[in-house]
Amino acid sequence: MKKTTQVVLGFIALAFFIVIIKNTFFTDSNTQFYNKAWDAYEKQQYETAIIYFSYIDKDKYPEILMPLGSCYLRIGDYANAIQNLNEAYRRELGKKTGDYNKVLNTLGVCYLDIGNLKEARYFLEKALNEGNLNSTRNLQILDSLEREQTKKNYK
Repeated sequence: MKKTTQVVLGFIALAFFIVIIKNTFFTDSNTQFYNKAWDAYEKQQYETAIIYFSYIDKDKYPEILMPLGSCYLRIGDYANAIQNLNEAYRRELGKKTGDYNKVLNTLGVCYLDIGNLKEARYFLEKALNEGNLNSTRNLQILDSLEREQTKKNYK
């Protein structure tokens, strides 16, 4: 009985060892960077997430364009945020999962933040039409900015 228990425990230990070795040495770099990027993103470590996301093949994992754009937005790098989010928009990423309206809304926010009110309105209205409720609030902010801009133009 004692010997059987030792053999079973030996097999369990060997199985764990094999899993650890496999995950450490035989996981492709895209998967390792993908997991590290999402971990950093969830911890709101956006600059770290950007580094890891940037190493991932965007053709193999196109869904990273959305969080990558979001990371750039969070650190105020609007050019890169818009570039990645526009690519997600062109590829219609998130259409199947219901996240497409988030891409549109986030693009609208990027354009709003850089003062391109025309593009902001375009994307925010598209996001609202796709069912993004945050777009309503963002469109109200946009309306307020446009009113202020109009007042300045008439003074």
